Amino acid sequence: MDAPAIFKKLRLNDTGALLIVNAPAEYTAILKDIPHDTTAEAGKKYDFVQVFATSQSALERLCAEVKEAGKYDCLFWACYPKGTGKIKSDIKRETVWTALELAGVQAVTQIAIDDTWSALRGRPPAMVGK
Repeated sequence: MDAPAIFKKLRLNDTGALLIVNAPAEYTAILKDIPHDTTAEAGKKYDFVQVFATSQSALERLCAEVKEAGKYDCLFWACYPKGTGKIKSDIKRETVWTALELAGVQAVTQIAIDDTWSALRGRPPAMVGK
């Protein structure tokens, strides 16, 4: 994984509070010394929220669980295996929209993290297009 390229796409930097949930080992390895939480701390609001899942049910559960963790209009990313990748999954880009809605956000941007993972960014409906 090319950390600088991935972080640029995600607009991730090491400032602010970061919540990265269920990340695969290869992604965790590139985070190195970037401080982040892997579970939401009660009462803490995050500038960056990222969840990884390999099934639609897990993605929906994680998005619902972190719904209140992010600051309004935080960088919110739902990450899922690419359809052409080596990880088998029932997640499709269109079904990620449903999961994002459970977090109170709408899909706005899709990126490829690497050959295995895609990510879809969500924003509050009032901020879409702004």
